[in-house]
Amino acid sequence: MRGALLIAKKEFLELTKDRKTLFLVFVMPFLLYPAIFTMMAKLGKRSEDQNRNKASRIYLVDPSATLVPILKADPKQFELVAKPEGDLRQAIRDQKLELALEVAPEAGAALQKQETFQVTATVDESERASNIALKRLKGALEPQEKNWIQTRLKTLSASPQLAEPLKLEVKNAADTALEVGKAIGTMLPYLLMIMMYSGSMQHGIYATAGEKERQTLLSLMATRLPRIQIILGKLLYIFSIGVISALLNLVSLGLSISILGSDSTSSVQTMSAIANPMTLGLTFMIMVPLGLFFANFILLMGIQAKTTVEAGTAIMPGMFLVIFLGVFTMAPGVDKMAFLSYVPVVNVCLALRKLFSQQFSWLEYLVSFAMTVGLAGLMTLVSTRILNQEKALFKM
Repeated sequence: MRGALLIAKKEFLELTKDRKTLFLVFVMPFLLYPAIFTMMAKLGKRSEDQNRNKASRIYLVDPSATLVPILKADPKQFELVAKPEGDLRQAIRDQKLELALEVAPEAGAALQKQETFQVTATVDESERASNIALKRLKGALEPQEKNWIQTRLKTLSASPQLAEPLKLEVKNAADTALEVGKAIGTMLPYLLMIMMYSGSMQHGIYATAGEKERQTLLSLMATRLPRIQIILGKLLYIFSIGVISALLNLVSLGLSISILGSDSTSSVQTMSAIANPMTLGLTFMIMVPLGLFFANFILLMGIQAKTTVEAGTAIMPGMFLVIFLGVFTMAPGVDKMAFLSYVPVVNVCLALRKLFSQQFSWLEYLVSFAMTVGLAGLMTLVSTRILNQEKALFKM
């Protein structure tokens, strides 16, 4: 094993000569997450402030002036504008206004007869500003509707409770920590797998096919070190890079959430549910065998390639598979499919998703961990046996 450690040390010494790579591997993770979370928080706050302080522009067609007094009563919420040129729907899509309302011409007469009248709202549901305008409109009309109903009931000498048979009180069982945890738990496994695989892939190509291109592999094989230890040394190096990448990303994530969470009223809950050592530790623990599996695949493909270009072509499908599995596990309802807990790699994503969503199951986690360890061990056995053959190692 000493020989394998020497080979791994050699690869790390070569890594230290490349400052750009060192920056990307060891520094970038500590810049990436704070930048992402800070930007998201600032953009979200900015958008919320703009929408809160900006009145919704509404084009209103109201021949009987039924809704005009309601909308004009709150100029901070609503701004009545003239009809824009061209198609009305296109004007809303072009964000020249947020909402178009058309009140039935007989609305005034219908109110006097205690009849129902129709209001047609045209809105762009893909645009947040239009949805806010519609929400504001419903909020403004709700008390007026209740007023009209109470007037009708009073005219009929009926009880005011006739129009309100029940009161529905809604209590949100999810706190801020759970909402943030579910969002983080959906994205984190996908992001960690990509970071781990891409980091291992880049350095794996350099340490395998790159060794052939530099014509140093034969010199390395001419030493007294057993071939199996050279293979294990390179495997250890590729595996270490992936694990270090995952670890740094987790540490950066935990620090970022802790620092940004200090500005929130629910910071204690958020930190205890997301950034606590146990959650991050369990995440790192299950990523270790997954990193070993990735490292074996990269080593197996890279060392048999003739050039770095060929190695990249052989290893890249693994990246596509990682992206596909990551996106698949983010789909709604996937975490409810019990059989996916026994599908390799996918079960890791689901275990981490439930870990951050406060739905953690020790059984599912241990099954995923055991399967990943077994898969990594099997892959190590297969790759070392294949690469110990001269026709695989010296394929030129």
